[in-house]
Amino acid sequence: MILYQYPGGAGLGSISPPCLKIWLALRRIGVEHRVVDCMPRRARQVSRSGRLPVLELEGGERVHDSINILDALEERHPDSSLFPTDPRVRAHDRLWDHYGTDSLYWFGFYFRWVHPESAPLTFRVFFGRFPLPVQWLLRATFARRAVKRARLQGVGGLPAEAVDRAIERGFETLSTGLEGGPFLGGRQHPGRGDLSCASLIAQVGFRGTMPAIEKRLQRFPELARHAAAVHEACESEPPKWLRA
Repeated sequence: MILYQYPGGAGLGSISPPCLKIWLALRRIGVEHRVVDCMPRRARQVSRSGRLPVLELEGGERVHDSINILDALEERHPDSSLFPTDPRVRAHDRLWDHYGTDSLYWFGFYFRWVHPESAPLTFRVFFGRFPLPVQWLLRATFARRAVKRARLQGVGGLPAEAVDRAIERGFETLSTGLEGGPFLGGRQHPGRGDLSCASLIAQVGFRGTMPAIEKRLQRFPELARHAAAVHEACESEPPKWLRA
């Protein structure tokens, strides 16, 4: 198998939460695979939507979108502890995966690329090595696309106070889900929902790009512990900010 993903750095397997989720899943399942890091131009050649992750299966078939990729992996590796056998537990696990991927992801996207405090830090980290004229061009084009994506999804049209309240509720929801832990639903092994949510939390400390969320996360230390535990269960060393 070949995983096409956006690259990582600073101890993070990928700067994309959906890519990191699949990066962790392949390690948890223990399937032989190769990782190919792609920049946006290469991603458009690999993915029909221009977005990653994409997983190329043994026969050359390419599966797009992290939800679909996990479905394909579950079909091929149903005995992996990543996928619960109890139908009720499996349904709850899938709901957590969708909650992380389809809801919380967009608040993280907002705080990384749109939030007035975080966005300049993010652009400096990602594009600061380019000459100034290129930086200006990238800021103008990429920032406009990020704002458009956020508005189309809905979060970009909310007042900043509403986004703050939403991320607070999201952290509270995850914290409640971890009661009886160490993993969501009181399970002793991580499921796909754990990977989805942990991949989001792991992004928060990336090179100091989201200070507002880092500060808020201090009130929920169990979420950082959970993200670290997920990495360890997937035989991956957690980023250092999760071990602090």
